[in-house]
Amino acid sequence: MPENAVFEAPGFLGKVVGALGDMLVIDATVHGDIPAHAAEADEFAVVISGRFEVEIDRFVRICGSGDYLIVPQGSDHSIRMLEPGRLLLIGKA
Repeated sequence: MPENAVFEAPGFLGKVVGALGDMLVIDATVHGDIPAHAAEADEFAVVISGRFEVEIDRFVRICGSGDYLIVPQGSDHSIRMLEPGRLLLIGKA
């Protein structure tokens, strides 16, 4: 996947800014709720700004700037936006 590629989904706009081996590094703007979906591969995210209610396999937590998330492959997860913000997401395309 080329650098600067863009991913769009409900509540999410991500731009590929680099790679770590076979993992993409994505700078993502969260501008709305992200519906539940299953992780196709392990994912790691750091909250850069904003506040989110994150649900991973029925476990809910509030995340803000500096918090991180680990989403194991196959896990259902969703985000309810409390304040718009940004995530740095690392995962496979």
